[in-house]
Amino acid sequence: MVQHILPPALPARLEEAERGEELIDMARATEEAVADWRFCGLELSGGSLRDMRFERCEFSGCRFTGADLSRATFLDTVFKNCDFSAVRGESVYFCRCRWQGIKAMGAIFTDCRLVHMVLENCTLVGANLTGASIEQARFSGSDFSESYFSECRHKALTVNEDTFVKTSFFGTPLAGLDFTTSRFEGVTVSDSGAELRGAVVTVEQAADLARVLGVVVR
Repeated sequence: MVQHILPPALPARLEEAERGEELIDMARATEEAVADWRFCGLELSGGSLRDMRFERCEFSGCRFTGADLSRATFLDTVFKNCDFSAVRGESVYFCRCRWQGIKAMGAIFTDCRLVHMVLENCTLVGANLTGASIEQARFSGSDFSESYFSECRHKALTVNEDTFVKTSFFGTPLAGLDFTTSRFEGVTVSDSGAELRGAVVTVEQAADLARVLGVVVR
């Protein structure tokens, strides 16, 4: 399937937010969108961005560790070298966003929506994306070991040189996904293995999947 991933539509110049935490606090209090700002080194660990809306922003070297992003919306936003570890992001919505060098270990993104989304060189070990809806997206060079992609829906998703070790795809059809450039082993699927039908894998990966399904390969 041909991908047409729309890049973040950022203005030619973004205003530098010198007091980013205060700006976000004010937007939260007034229930207004945060738009057209560049945030560098922002410290939001343990804070709340719940139900907030961000448009045409860039976050560089920011810490969201343990923050609450539930039902937040991020449109046309770039994240570079940020830490999302242990965030709570139920039903968060990312559209036309790019993640570069993001750390999101143990993050909770259940029922999230990822549309026109690119993840490059990210670490989502132990992350939970159960129930996610992923459309027009590309994962590249990222680690999803021991993460949960259970009962997800995807359309026009590509993976390239990613790591899926002990990843759960229970209830998620993998038809059309090409894992041949990725590390894909020890994954969890249902007893029937129906999720694997139509997935593209290497001979070595197929042998590992056979063991997962209880098949003896000689």
